[in-house]
Amino acid sequence: MKIVTAISDSGTEQKISSLLFTQGFDILYRALSPSNLLKYIMSNSEAMIIVHSNNFLSNSDLANIVKLNNKNRFVEVSLDSFSALELLSDLSNLSQNNKTYNVERLKNVCAVIGTPGSPGVSTLTNFLALYLSGAVIAASHHNLRPKSSAKTIIISFDALRESIKSLNSNKIFIDSGSTINLTNTFSDRRVNSRWLKEVVGTCSQLLYVAKSDDLGIEYLAKFVSDLENLIDPPEITFILNQQKFDRSGQELQTRFRNLINGSKYFILPFTNRLTQEIPLKGIKTSYWRANSYQKQIAKIGAQWL
Repeated sequence: MKIVTAISDSGTEQKISSLLFTQGFDILYRALSPSNLLKYIMSNSEAMIIVHSNNFLSNSDLANIVKLNNKNRFVEVSLDSFSALELLSDLSNLSQNNKTYNVERLKNVCAVIGTPGSPGVSTLTNFLALYLSGAVIAASHHNLRPKSSAKTIIISFDALRESIKSLNSNKIFIDSGSTINLTNTFSDRRVNSRWLKEVVGTCSQLLYVAKSDDLGIEYLAKFVSDLENLIDPPEITFILNQQKFDRSGQELQTRFRNLINGSKYFILPFTNRLTQEIPLKGIKTSYWRANSYQKQIAKIGAQWL
């Protein structure tokens, strides 16, 4: 549910707002007076949680606001004995009671996720979108990503499904960021967790990228172990990125194959020569002019042609 704050003390209001932002809650409006609060609620029909101080609303004001929408919920905080733990507990209970979440997998949507610190998630997303003439969707809360000549939309987690349905594109690739444990992530309230929950609940294909080193394989092992606990997961393909074909690289590749246990996978070679200028479709000689990385991109993209 969305949150509206109605705190009479500016210092306490700032403290509560900062606390809510760090925990992933969305603050729709900060009311400065009961009349402002009343006007805002009258102009919005959606249900919301109103966090108010004990001296902000009189009994008559509260009664009038309750009459406007009986789906609204109220959390009172004391200015004299404010407890962050109690506030988060109350909000969590209200949010859980009112939470609705439906899995709606869309056939034209592929999500690209990686292990923490894994390179190539955004680059792989860009290349696939270019190869399949698709669009890229990325989160507004993520760090800077490499530019792409493919159509790219930067959005927040709560606008993901609407943006996908409004896009006039046969293929959509979501630059989803990184994670290890999906089940733990889904129970979190922070913005990135809510983003990943929407992504995994929407996509029909999931590409999981791991770096070809010891830490990447360690993260991958945790992800694979946790994936067994996920109910109704999307179809998943594993990607081993920056693979070097020396003795150490061959050992990492063997560990990678043993971990994924027969699942579909691709291996992207390490290269310092990435370019998006050479098209891989429409020109007969383009495939032979491409480097080994681009050829693997073509193989991955061929799954959805």
